[in-house]
Amino acid sequence: MVFYPFPEKLRAESLNMSKGNFGLWYNKFIPLSNAYKPADESGKDTMPVEYYFTRYGQMKNHAVDMLKRKHKDMDDYCASFPSDKYEEIVIYAILTTPLITGIGESHPHEVSMVFDHNMGIPYIPASGVKGIVRLAHTLSIFLDENGKVKEPYKDQEYLDETKEDIPDIFGGEKNIADQEKEKKIILRGRVVFLDSYPAKIPDLHIDIMNPHYAPYYSESKPPADHYNPTPIKFLTVAKDSTFVFRAVAEKKENLPEKVRSAFIKALTEEGVGAKTAVGYGRFEITSIDEKRQYATSTKRERTITSQLEKWYERLKQTKPNDAGRIGAIINSALGELESEEEKREFAEAIKEHMGKNFKKSKAKKKLEYLFN
Repeated sequence: MVFYPFPEKLRAESLNMSKGNFGLWYNKFIPLSNAYKPADESGKDTMPVEYYFTRYGQMKNHAVDMLKRKHKDMDDYCASFPSDKYEEIVIYAILTTPLITGIGESHPHEVSMVFDHNMGIPYIPASGVKGIVRLAHTLSIFLDENGKVKEPYKDQEYLDETKEDIPDIFGGEKNIADQEKEKKIILRGRVVFLDSYPAKIPDLHIDIMNPHYAPYYSESKPPADHYNPTPIKFLTVAKDSTFVFRAVAEKKENLPEKVRSAFIKALTEEGVGAKTAVGYGRFEITSIDEKRQYATSTKRERTITSQLEKWYERLKQTKPNDAGRIGAIINSALGELESEEEKREFAEAIKEHMGKNFKKSKAKKKLEYLFN
């Protein structure tokens, strides 16, 4: 028998939730069996990953417009840094193996996944991006191509990161000479790392791990060959998904070039996410510092398509308090504009044009849903 661990009023909504935020549904509304294990709608507690996989396929496309807006906002944020002092780094990379993100997140299924809070799609948090780039840069300093400690560091008792440029890039303690004595100072990182999002809504992939010695892990019994394997299915981001990695670095001491080099090593050699030791999370670089594909402009000017331009011109011919004509324009424009993005941009234009008249007008009610 299936059990829903939330109020009865939400049950019908969760059952019919074929649109909307998959991450919300996955973390709040999945059914459980009477044994309080994750189940499908029939109540079977057989790790119903196929059930989650199907729901994601039904719900993922609601985030198409939001993802485009997210990329625009992130590109514009990077472009807002003064170009004489900072350099923007943008890397497009395609997955050559499945990606596991957030495998340790709390979830009844135990093997979880991290989804963007607002869009409900997989992404790589900035903290994770910074971590893998830091690791790759650190390894490039101390280890040679064969993975052995480089000559200058062989005689050191331990490899002291605080004496290198690692704190300069990523922040932390740094040892400096002060009147013939070493002094530790705390540095703020000089590179800003951003969350990494897929270029398009990615597909998910069902993968499997097959522990052979379950009693050894759960009951502290000795490992033995007579134990039965325990297949565990889990969700991953499917290979061939393209992600966009962004960072902004100060134009000092060759920092941008160091970060690019570390990015390439991290994505192609070290891997991203969990289980990288067995080949997960490997990328192939498709482009570096390509012209921004999503940015509107450094000053956040509105992108105007030919359709939008026509309605902007008609709007300019009205007075801000001419509610009748503006209302007619809204009705016609919303019936003609195809994408939600264009409708939102036109709604912003109406709001700016009407100014203080917008707040109490019927136009506000007509367009209110576009401002959410």
